[in-house]
Amino acid sequence: MIQQYYNKHAKEFINNTLNVDLKPIYERFEPYLKKGQKILDVGFGSGRDSLHFDKKGYEVVSIDFAEEIVSRGKILLSNEVLLVDVRDMQYKDEFHAIWASAVFLHLTEEEMLKAFENCAEALKMKGSLYVSFKYGDTEKYRHGRYFNDYNEVKFSEMISGCEKFNISEMWKTEDARPNKKGHYWLNVILKRKY
Repeated sequence: MIQQYYNKHAKEFINNTLNVDLKPIYERFEPYLKKGQKILDVGFGSGRDSLHFDKKGYEVVSIDFAEEIVSRGKILLSNEVLLVDVRDMQYKDEFHAIWASAVFLHLTEEEMLKAFENCAEALKMKGSLYVSFKYGDTEKYRHGRYFNDYNEVKFSEMISGCEKFNISEMWKTEDARPNKKGHYWLNVILKRKY
């Protein structure tokens, strides 16, 4: 299971991602927010994004489904850190925005639609959701993990199955990790319709 991978490789994963610079992506997302608003960081991983949003003055709640990630997050982060799987979360009308960087890419389409439904429930009206995927249109196992890659066409077709969201922005970026040049990501900002 994917949880076991992240429990086993938590230290290595955190070391590899904590200092990755996502400033250009934050700058695309933050115009959708107002200072002090409540953000849910889904699959917070290294804690990098939670640290950024907390420092910028947002009220952050960080969730992850891997126990070892959560244990380490409770040491690193000063905000609320919880063991919650996005596929099972039950928040209602609580957050102005959700940040899910490189999280949904481990879900099948059926699981993903459920996760999007849960995110829609968790968001306040007109709330924003950021998601990112490895760029492509395949499903495969890489290094012991399942990946569901998306490009613009595949994502548009999939999200049409979730009527509560509209796509606000969708763009492609090169991987920000220095050892991943030539690898690309699909970034998407969605708005909850109602």
